[in-house]
Formats: sequence, C-alpha cells, structure tokens
Amino acid sequence: MFQGMKSVMVFDPKDTDEQTVTKFMDWMRYNKSPVGDKAVMSAAETREYLRKREVV
Repeated sequence: MFQGMKSVMVFDPKDTDEQTVTKFMDWMRYNKSPVGDKAVMSAAETREYLRKREVV
C-alpha cells in the first residue's frame, strides 16, 4: 500500500465490460467511502507520486 492508502482498484484491459462492472461493484460494496477517504490520492497527487518514482 502507498502512503496509507486503504485500497486500490485495478482494471485489466483484457476484462470484458461485464467483468469490469462486476469488479467495480464488488469494490464499492466493500469500500463505503472510496472518494471521500482522505487516504485516497487525487489524480494529480497520483501522477506526481508516480512521476517522482519514474513509473509513468
């Protein structure tokens, strides 16, 4: 886990639309406040974090 993040959602490009929706719904069911969680980085913070580590 990165800097206290509680969970991460990973989508596989090979997944069908149905598989992607199922994964997302399962994730939402077990993570009641994913967007409002202070431990979840914003998109800009994620890009900066990855840029610093030369991942992207």
